[in-house]
Amino acid sequence: MLEPRQYLQQIQSMQAEYGARNSAGRPESENTDQNELNCIEFASANLRQLRPDIPLAQHTGIINEILFNQARAALDEDSCFLSETTRIIDPQDTLTTAGRQPVIFCTYHFGSYRIINQVLGSRGLRYLLPVSSDIYAAHKRRFEDNFAVIKGYFHTDAQLMVVNAEERTSALVMARKTRQGWSLLTYIDGNTGVQGASRRDAKMLLIPLLGRPMYARRGIAFLSHFLKLPIVPVVCQVTGPLQRRMTFHPRIEPAASGEDREAYCLRATEQLYAVLAEYLKTTPEQWEGWMYLQRHLETDTFTDPEGEEAELAIEWNTGDRLVFNHRRFGFIIQENERVLLDKANYKLLSLPDQIWNMLDSCREPREFNTEAAAEPEREMLEQLVAMELLSIVHS
Repeated sequence: MLEPRQYLQQIQSMQAEYGARNSAGRPESENTDQNELNCIEFASANLRQLRPDIPLAQHTGIINEILFNQARAALDEDSCFLSETTRIIDPQDTLTTAGRQPVIFCTYHFGSYRIINQVLGSRGLRYLLPVSSDIYAAHKRRFEDNFAVIKGYFHTDAQLMVVNAEERTSALVMARKTRQGWSLLTYIDGNTGVQGASRRDAKMLLIPLLGRPMYARRGIAFLSHFLKLPIVPVVCQVTGPLQRRMTFHPRIEPAASGEDREAYCLRATEQLYAVLAEYLKTTPEQWEGWMYLQRHLETDTFTDPEGEEAELAIEWNTGDRLVFNHRRFGFIIQENERVLLDKANYKLLSLPDQIWNMLDSCREPREFNTEAAAEPEREMLEQLVAMELLSIVHS
């Protein structure tokens, strides 16, 4: 268990590392693996799609902050004192009443999301944590061990039960426990569930997020309707080195007059993502979801929002440089193949090695002597500019 001084020391060390990445102007470092590099490019594409008002130049800083927040999450989980420096906004007094009137706490991978266990545990609440089979197998023991530390730190009789949500009897277990006064803690934005993130069946709902269509699991709303429990959206923002603000938003009630289960599932899920959207408008750097959102977006109708094709007649001036169009495309390695990610529509483009190497050499602005270039090379460069793979930086 970390003390505040130890926590701050480790945070300062981590900030120095990610600050160095920012000063280099790129989110990756020599130690960054290819999977993370792919995630970085997809995160930039997701920001472009949902927050087109954010300039490309700011993507690096936002993505580095996301990576820093991911690294900090492990420290937060081991720092019970953070719940004592967290400002709780709970206008409906849910934390007090949940012990006798169970609810479904629904949170997001946003800000300092892991300390919700400390807050619930410090209040002596009993709750279930439904997770997918792979999470259950890999992390059940860790969840239980961490919660034992929380109980000891706060001297409470709180109880946590980790439930494999993919077990056929899980719904009955949750029903029995909620009748006994247990609440639930759920995360809606991971979308991992049965069959993973790529499923597109009746258990998924097509909803908007910041104006873009995405697929979301209906399971949390289904449980709310089945168990007759209200959903309470919870968001924990980072507001300072040790300061947090945890907001318990108004309840989403399943007992709307004349509303059937399907209508409720759609309404509740849309409301849950509407809560998240408001935070993404102001502090997008605190949401981990940017790193994997592309798995859930409905991209079939995506087109380039700029909607203009480059002119084929290219004007070259002495001293002009060419640079890879990072806003429109990204370098990806998939199944050991080098491809380009088109951030306008998420299509992956395979290119000949000659073209790839040319684009790779232009990650930073590079001057070409186009007047001395052979005609085939000049035509190739002009075609790459026309295709928006390269941009001209005029001198």
